[in-house]
Amino acid sequence: MKVLLARLLGFGSLPLLASLAPLLLLGIVSRASTLDQWAALNIGQAIGSFATAATMFGWQVVGPPAVALTPSESGRRTTYASSWWLRLGVFGVVTPAAVALSVVASPGGTGGLAALMCVAAAMSGLSMTWYAIGVGRARLITGFEVLPRMLALAVGAGLVAVTREPSWYPAAIVGGIVVALTVFHRRYFSWSIPPWPGATALRAAVRTSAPGAGVLMLAGVRSAAPVPAATLVGATGSVAFLASADRLYRYSLFSVSALGDALQNWVLEQGGRGRRQRVALVLHGALGVGGALGLAVLGPWTTGVLWGAHVASPPDFFRGYAVAFFFVSVGTPLVRNILVPRARTGYVLLSDAAGLVCGAGAAFPLVAGLGATGVPWALAVAEGVSVVGYVSAVVVARRAPDPR
Repeated sequence: MKVLLARLLGFGSLPLLASLAPLLLLGIVSRASTLDQWAALNIGQAIGSFATAATMFGWQVVGPPAVALTPSESGRRTTYASSWWLRLGVFGVVTPAAVALSVVASPGGTGGLAALMCVAAAMSGLSMTWYAIGVGRARLITGFEVLPRMLALAVGAGLVAVTREPSWYPAAIVGGIVVALTVFHRRYFSWSIPPWPGATALRAAVRTSAPGAGVLMLAGVRSAAPVPAATLVGATGSVAFLASADRLYRYSLFSVSALGDALQNWVLEQGGRGRRQRVALVLHGALGVGGALGLAVLGPWTTGVLWGAHVASPPDFFRGYAVAFFFVSVGTPLVRNILVPRARTGYVLLSDAAGLVCGAGAAFPLVAGLGATGVPWALAVAEGVSVVGYVSAVVVARRAPDPR
């Protein structure tokens, strides 16, 4: 139990604190923004989140086990270098397209702001947190992810408060990521840029991460879709209200990822794996219920307090997000602790694809009947179908021999 509590503190609470810091600081940004600018920031963030998933290229899923199972330090360094160059290449290909889409989807006159926010979001795909989880060193996340992120956000919000120009916020995020990643490379690996690993190592990295990349990119599509989709069916005011609800939902999901990060290595350690899997399922289930209730009941009030009454979301926008949060939370341990370690990533990919298709299909009648408030319900359908697929895959996986 002491080990579990230490994991929750090191890999859970501090990263969660850094992830939730923008909830307070964004109040400064939202109050300095018009409705169009607030919508543009959230459109850029939403589309950029897909670029994040593409840039990460599966390493958030497959990276920690790959590093944890590599016995030598030189092997782990090669794994990181290969991952970094692969992700940098994907970033260079995907981000321009995401930026162009952000500009097109944003309200008139706010394309530059949406583009900058998109780049800031996409750069999160170059994060080193997966490596820190794999080597079991929470201090790396604290020193090179949590504290730099909080400092960058504070600087950006401060500049916005002084200048009344919201573009300083994403600009500070970009600067913070570049500086923090460079310092991490120098302090931990003694290089500023990872050395070129060679074509063979890069091909091996692609083979390792490709299944996880499909999973993350499908999840990124589901995550990115609501706000841009709302621009097709609602006025700017409706998009701004949905954007506030969507942003609170996104930040609430950091609690799920923080809990998943804290539990993943603990669950996969030798001994007591079945019991630890059950503990993880119970904790994620409790978080799912609590988080869903929190969004449904407190969401409208929270968006008004944090970001101002002019962009506060009505209760109707939160009900679908609450259901989606529950499904994301209960599905996370099934993927991270059972299916991926058992090399059943293909089942996860199929489940996510089915969820995406069903969610897109449900969006048409839901939006036709409910307007912009139907968009979160379509997301809930997508997440629910995915979880049904995960459960089915777990049943199949438990009946088959463990390939590990």
